[in-house]
Amino acid sequence: MSSSATKRRIGLVLIGIGIALLLVASVLAYIELLTGISIPQPPSLESVLYVLAVVTYKVAFIAVIAWAGAILITRGLQAL
Repeated sequence: MSSSATKRRIGLVLIGIGIALLLVASVLAYIELLTGISIPQPPSLESVLYVLAVVTYKVAFIAVIAWAGAILITRGLQAL
């Protein structure tokens, strides 16, 4: 097996993993959109800060997954 064929296979694997990560990030974001976060009534400063912290955590988590997927796709395309 030549080096070119191995490089192509590695590129395709990286692209596949990257696409899978982007799909996972999209599904997670969609699920979070559907579930939403409820703010107790009446909203206090503590509850608003808690909701803000949870939303920030979830957005950061999904962003890291999407970023990793995009990096893998880029590296896979470079390997082709």
